[in-house]
Amino acid sequence: MSEQLERYRIYSHITRSRWLHIEDALDIGKVRLFAGDYQKGQGAKAVAWHYLDVADARVLFSDLAWGKPVDFCEFKGTANGGQAISRVLKVKTKDDKTWFALENGPGEVIGEGAVKPAGEPEAMVNVPFNVWDARRLAFTVLAHLDAWTVITFKSRVLAQNS
Repeated sequence: MSEQLERYRIYSHITRSRWLHIEDALDIGKVRLFAGDYQKGQGAKAVAWHYLDVADARVLFSDLAWGKPVDFCEFKGTANGGQAISRVLKVKTKDDKTWFALENGPGEVIGEGAVKPAGEPEAMVNVPFNVWDARRLAFTVLAHLDAWTVITFKSRVLAQNS
């Protein structure tokens, strides 16, 4: 049985039927987005996640922090034991809402480890944000990334001077 890694939760956004958690996966140079669709008293109907590289997270969350409209789409995935899993993240501003859409499902390995969706996603979650909530989420994530940068920079400098 594999050990479940406990991740520090940077930010949570919860509505009546959906949630989006932003979690620290900086040990692998990423931020984890974890979303779900649920019904009260019945648990989660769909759960999806995506790992966003720090460099991409900084740009995406900077635009959101300043209220800029975004249209971002990223395809990622993993291939474990011959079975590929596709993970898609879409962040799009439309009118006065920003939508985070996460999709997980079967994938097909192409090229050097790249994974593309193969068929319909098994889990799809769309989480809406108004402008204020999207900005609050973004500034919180950016503050966490800045703190992490300072700590890791200091550690690298101390290790280098030892």
